[in-house]
Amino acid sequence: MKYIHYDANLILTGDLIADAVVDYAAVLGANARTDAITVPIVGDDGSVSSALVLIGPASELTVTVAPDDELEPEDPAFIRRLRDAARRAGPAGPVNADDRAHFRGADDR
Repeated sequence: MKYIHYDANLILTGDLIADAVVDYAAVLGANARTDAITVPIVGDDGSVSSALVLIGPASELTVTVAPDDELEPEDPAFIRRLRDAARRAGPAGPVNADDRAHFRGADDR
């Protein structure tokens, strides 16, 4: 599990989902674009819900590790949607200084 820190809020979600949101925000920032996305989250009571998040060039997101949870949401379809939207966002890509793989978990099925 990971927390997305966004505008003084903590959004709890799955590892791959949080990473995909940051990946998408980086692409949007590189292309001076914005998007409102519905992110699968885990509520305070453990239920799976969603949060509408506006991301783009001005977004300041931080992702940190949260306590592990057996109910960690996995959503390959969500990650695929972000990956596909990133391809449509424009030609520029983020610098990718750490050479990590982006949009992990978007397994095409």
